[in-house]
Amino acid sequence: MTTIKRTLPAAVLAALALLAAAGTARADNLAAPAAEAALAHGALAWDVREQPAAALPGALRIDPAALTAWLERHDLVALRGAVSAAGLDLSRDIVVYGDAGDPRAQALVESLQALSPGQVHWFVGGAAEWAMSGRELRATTGSRLPVPQWLVSPVAEGPKTMAAAALRSPALAEADQALVASAR
Repeated sequence: MTTIKRTLPAAVLAALALLAAAGTARADNLAAPAAEAALAHGALAWDVREQPAAALPGALRIDPAALTAWLERHDLVALRGAVSAAGLDLSRDIVVYGDAGDPRAQALVESLQALSPGQVHWFVGGAAEWAMSGRELRATTGSRLPVPQWLVSPVAEGPKTMAAAALRSPALAEADQALVASAR
């Protein structure tokens, strides 16, 4: 009987933890170990800080003016050009970070979730947590060749279509629409 009394609170806590985790569909917020694991599995690091002294290994940066244009005016053309020029491939998983709790990084993650086919994570603790956990920061950010891509802003109303829907035959476009409608 005492074994049941001791294990019951642990089981209840575990069940509550599972219920809380089920409420968040995506693992968007990462700590340093999870960010390191994501990067080890091929995710790209995106540093949104204005003037970083050091960065996560291989981290990429875009033009700060283009990032501001996206966050303030949702200028998709500016974001697409800057992301492409920096070599950020949004079809891959992305780990976005800045300073600890950076609201720009959080806003970028929230807006990219609708645009990016890859999963977008927010490394909440940023470079400070990375360094405090004993992980190495590099003096410079990484660089990659440009990655051309086409970002399509989600439409609030009307039918949802894929970016290349205009190039497809009308019959295939209708099939796409039927598939999207059945997914709702």
